[in-house]
Amino acid sequence: MPVTCALGDAALPKGLYCGIIRSWMRKGFTLVEMLIVVVVLVTLMTMVFRLGSIGSTSSRRTVTISRLQRLENCLSGYYAAFGTYPPVAQHGSRNPWLTVSMHGIQNTKGQENRNIFGWDAEKFRRGEGQSKEYTAWRQVEAACKSQPVDCKFPYPKGYSEFIEAKSEQLKMAAEESTTISDERKAVLKGGFDDGVTIHPGRFSDYQRKSDWREVQLFKFGLMSYLLPRYLVMMTSDPELNLYDKYDQWTRNNGTDGDNMPSNALTGRPFSDWRDVCENAISDNKTDIATVANIPSQAVCARWMANLEGIVTTPHSLSVFGVPISRTNGEAFSLDGVEIFVPGGFDNDGSGTDGQYVLDSCTVNDGWEREFYYYSPAPYQSYVLWSAGPNGRTFPPWISREELDSAANKCIGAWIEDDIIGMSH
Repeated sequence: MPVTCALGDAALPKGLYCGIIRSWMRKGFTLVEMLIVVVVLVTLMTMVFRLGSIGSTSSRRTVTISRLQRLENCLSGYYAAFGTYPPVAQHGSRNPWLTVSMHGIQNTKGQENRNIFGWDAEKFRRGEGQSKEYTAWRQVEAACKSQPVDCKFPYPKGYSEFIEAKSEQLKMAAEESTTISDERKAVLKGGFDDGVTIHPGRFSDYQRKSDWREVQLFKFGLMSYLLPRYLVMMTSDPELNLYDKYDQWTRNNGTDGDNMPSNALTGRPFSDWRDVCENAISDNKTDIATVANIPSQAVCARWMANLEGIVTTPHSLSVFGVPISRTNGEAFSLDGVEIFVPGGFDNDGSGTDGQYVLDSCTVNDGWEREFYYYSPAPYQSYVLWSAGPNGRTFPPWISREELDSAANKCIGAWIEDDIIGMSH
């Protein structure tokens, strides 16, 4: 008969069970036994974290695909209404070899750098940071965003005081920071304007320019076509008279009868953009309704339900009764201090005098990065895609067959996790 031990239910020989237990109770764990336990625990923890990461990635991918499909529904509605996909103007060059400034703005003199690849693609896959890879991406990213998804514009009247308070908070945090460089501190201490109130001298060099990369008062991206542009974008402070001081509305929208929106009550085109803007900023509800009924604006109501809750805006935004905003702004972290910055922190490249924020509307993927859009003239096709988990991608209009093997290896590491919508 085998002798059993009261410390367990299994019937084991005395020397194999009770002896081991008594030995452990008398001596404790040996070093080898402790190492085995540690290895087992680390292995189990690694498996748990990996499974959690897979679940998180899968969830973000699902969100990305869902938003892609909803944007495609909007684009299909736009095509059905107008016979083309949104003709988003280029806000930069599609040339990925152009060098960029520290703010990511392309070199307007055509200076190129084609030797941006050759960094270790395997290290990038493992998440090991490489400064050369980051430099390459900044340059390529500018080209990928040449047809932007977001639209940016001055904040509505009445929002200035709130933004000014946040600007002061940012300047104070920068002043007290002990971790950022003096150069960066000087930039942040400049604060930012609200995009509505012109401070003396702040825009003195830009009064007669219309390039958004220099003025940044308007940026017409995909969302300026999928949203009712005049209702959303033309509600700025009338004292600024943007339609008088800047010609961006004229350049991007035209002024002749064929391009001007028609007054919904009379059927006749507005005479100029002043009329459209004055209707949009009017306190008269009838005038607001007139702007809402402009055919090119009213048609947006057909697909607005697809945008419910997925449009990233710095404040609550409801269009045609559909609540489309999904965020109340961005948190800018400085030395651990979270600073709420409405609309993000924009820079026009002019140093301490160029900081201000703009209202914005865009749609991000599951990783909270903006989608990319490409539609070549005559706008009968488009590509809508996400850069995926690694946040890197490459322009679909560049033929990789013309690139060497080193470049293709690096680009392959960038695009292997891209999420691309249906081809149209």
